Amino acid sequence: MGSKVTTLAGAATAAVLIFGIAPAKAFTTLGTENNVTGFVGNLLASSFPGTSYLVASAGESYFDPFGAGYDTIDGINFSGVGLVWYQDFDSGWFYLGNETWVLPASIPTCGSESITTCEPFGHFINFSAWDPLAIGTYVIREADGSVSDVIKTFNDSNGYANVLFYSDLSLTSIPEPSTWAMMAVGFAGLGFAGYRARKPSAALAV
Repeated sequence: MGSKVTTLAGAATAAVLIFGIAPAKAFTTLGTENNVTGFVGNLLASSFPGTSYLVASAGESYFDPFGAGYDTIDGINFSGVGLVWYQDFDSGWFYLGNETWVLPASIPTCGSESITTCEPFGHFINFSAWDPLAIGTYVIREADGSVSDVIKTFNDSNGYANVLFYSDLSLTSIPEPSTWAMMAVGFAGLGFAGYRARKPSAALAV
C-alpha cells in the first residue's frame, strides 16, 4: 500500500512540474451585458490593449453585432488580428466568414436560447501559441452581476492557441484544461501502481 501511495504522490508531483498546475488563478471580468445592447468587447483588453479579439454576448433583446442577419446569443470576431483561426471539430457555432462565428438564438431541430443543450460551446484554434499573458479565464456578466459566459484561453499539447467560449454556464461547471492533464497523469499513476504491485521487484533489473 505504501508504494502505491508513493507512486500516486509522485504522479501528482509530476503533473505539477510538467503542466504547471497550481491553485486556480483569478478570472478577468470583461464587462457586463446591457439588457438592450448586450456586450461587445476586446477579449485581451487588460493584457494587450488595442488588439481586436472581439467577443460578444446578448442581453435580452435582438442581438446581431457581427452582421449575421439574425438574432444571436454570442459571437467572436477575430478578423482584425492578422492570424488565421479555425473552428475545432467539437464546436457548434455558425461561421460567417472573415474569422467570425456566432451562436444563433435558435437552432433548427434544437430549440431556443437559454436551453443549455441548444447552446453548444465554441472552440477555436490557431496554429501558433498564445503569449503567456493572454492565457486565462475571462467572464462576461449578466446585468444582475451573475456570470453569463466563460471564455478560456490556453495552449494545447501541440503548443497551439485555443479559445473555448461557454454560454450560460457557471465557472464551477467548467474544468480547467490543466485539470484534464492532471487527471490523465493520476490515472496513469494508478495503473502503474497496480502494475508495480503485481510485478516482482527483480524485473526492475533489465
